[in-house]
Amino acid sequence: MGKDKLLGVISKDVVTVDETVSAYDVACLMRDKDIGIIVVVTDGKVVGVVSERDIARRVVAANRPGSANVSEFMTTDVLSVDFKEGLNKIYQTLLNIKFRHLLIKDGEKLVGITSRRDLLDVLALKK
Repeated sequence: MGKDKLLGVISKDVVTVDETVSAYDVACLMRDKDIGIIVVVTDGKVVGVVSERDIARRVVAANRPGSANVSEFMTTDVLSVDFKEGLNKIYQTLLNIKFRHLLIKDGEKLVGITSRRDLLDVLALKK
């Protein structure tokens, strides 16, 4: 697949927050932006992600207050693929991980995010 297909899989509008942001604020941001995942950064470095599933399981179901900091419940086992590795590497990685989202980097710089759904949409257009 060409570069155009690769760009169609990556969302460059990555929403980030600091790890001190509250669960309530993150949930509202997800609602307002109509997204299911937010990247957590500290000093410009990715330190975790927060998904709707994290909020449901680690905040609501755990009876934590909405004031809980993101650092208390974020997923820190964050996987990424370098943009230069191409669509096949992104596809293979998404197939073999338990997460639905994958960060895309250019070296150490975060350049986007993709999901299984994004990839399926692009592959469906190929047919």
